[in-house]
Amino acid sequence: MARSTESSAADGSFKGLNWADTRDNFQAGVLVLSGLGDVDTYAGAAEVSDRVVGQMYSLTGADTVRMPINEPTVSSLWSTYTGAVDAALARGRVILCYWAAKRGKPADPAAFKRMWATVVARYGGSEAVFFEPINEPYGFRRGALNNFYADWLAAFPGVPRDRVILDGSGYAQKPATVGADRRLDGCLLGYHEYSFFDSFRTEDAWRSHIRRDVGDYHDRTVCTEFGAVMNTGLLDAKTRHEHLLDYGSASGDAFVRYLRAATDQFREWGMGSVYWPGLRDGDVYALCNRLGSGSEIALSVGNASGLARIRHGWGAGED
Repeated sequence: MARSTESSAADGSFKGLNWADTRDNFQAGVLVLSGLGDVDTYAGAAEVSDRVVGQMYSLTGADTVRMPINEPTVSSLWSTYTGAVDAALARGRVILCYWAAKRGKPADPAAFKRMWATVVARYGGSEAVFFEPINEPYGFRRGALNNFYADWLAAFPGVPRDRVILDGSGYAQKPATVGADRRLDGCLLGYHEYSFFDSFRTEDAWRSHIRRDVGDYHDRTVCTEFGAVMNTGLLDAKTRHEHLLDYGSASGDAFVRYLRAATDQFREWGMGSVYWPGLRDGDVYALCNRLGSGSEIALSVGNASGLARIRHGWGAGED
């Protein structure tokens, strides 16, 4: 099916970073974003969020943070978690994305709908909040996934479609399978790409792969996750010393050719992207490292050349 001529807001405006739970966001219980571990009040969460998001933005030039939600977080910690969301909103835009604990789909559809009703009731009127109904919906067959999305849109008709991001099928790798459904016109499409999804030996091969996956839907697609090793060294087989990867020039390293190709393609298309993760304690892909807690949180960038490539994908810097 040809791509619909109806498109949503320009997705190239997203210059984003993910803020994640140290354990990863696939949790059956309450989500605890890195830095929020000892926080149990709205004011405390707002203070941490202001420190984290403010520093992520000042260090990187980002303007959007993608934050996870799930049923336990919204049902039992919402009065605290909204402090983190509200403080992030004071700094820029927020993507609120639902993460299923397992099997790539909600375990309880009724609880899922109640969760989203609570979230939409609070943030549906905010032009700076975007809604991603589900992250990596690998538990659905294609037709069932599109029906799931159509049901979500019908349940929340007051949410403007250009503020809804629908992940492609599988691990958000095939946005065209969602974009071709006319029932979903006007929504943005979510795309994920990692070096471990596929293996290509050249930057050109990676770019060709991304172009095939996204196809004619790049004008309404946002890459809400992509990432590579950033904040730790890799062991050099010859010297036996660790070194940071240099993303500033082409090399034979798999991470380097992947990230350079992806950011080149994002830049060519003017496609928005949200790096995974901006902050997640202990994650070797994390762009930022954290020291301290509460009002003493201090972030730093672990790999300047990696940041430069991410910013290149955002359209910053020289061609």
